[in-house]
Amino acid sequence: MSKVQLLFVGISEIVGGPELGLLLLTDLSRTRQVAIVCDSNIEYEIGLRTSKDVDTSRFLPEVLCQVSPLMTNDHYEILFNSIIDGQYKALLVNKDDLTLTPMRASDAILLALVAKLEIFMEEHLFNRQSVHNMGGQNKMALPLNALSPDMLRRALKQAIEDENYELASMLRDEMKQREKRNLDE
Repeated sequence: MSKVQLLFVGISEIVGGPELGLLLLTDLSRTRQVAIVCDSNIEYEIGLRTSKDVDTSRFLPEVLCQVSPLMTNDHYEILFNSIIDGQYKALLVNKDDLTLTPMRASDAILLALVAKLEIFMEEHLFNRQSVHNMGGQNKMALPLNALSPDMLRRALKQAIEDENYELASMLRDEMKQREKRNLDE
């Protein structure tokens, strides 16, 4: 399995979705990036850790990493290995015994920041999901399969209101594909 190492580069808000944010990750060359949807709680927690004004050393994630001496980059890494129904699947990988612990994607990024763990994405997933890094621009394209069901519904409603029927058709098709997959399972 080939994998791409990622760097956390920041948080962006989703226009029209104040309760959601995007965690932006880029490859080491900073040419391509992916965005992982997070809720406002994780957006706040990561914001605390990227701010220089707040001492987080006594916060629960930091304390747990301090009392667990193995929670370091020498022993663990984060791996994103798939995306299902708009949710990236993340694993905490124990490098010593190769055990895999599933995690919520946004929590995995928070843990990586706190414990200073490396973040990876399987190469085929990164190639499929990443977009060209636009640098300092405040817009980013998201693949349809990276949208949650709620985001898809809101985007469909907005596309219909804007009379963007081509986009509405693509959004509807994505929703139908997911419904079919869920029925087949």
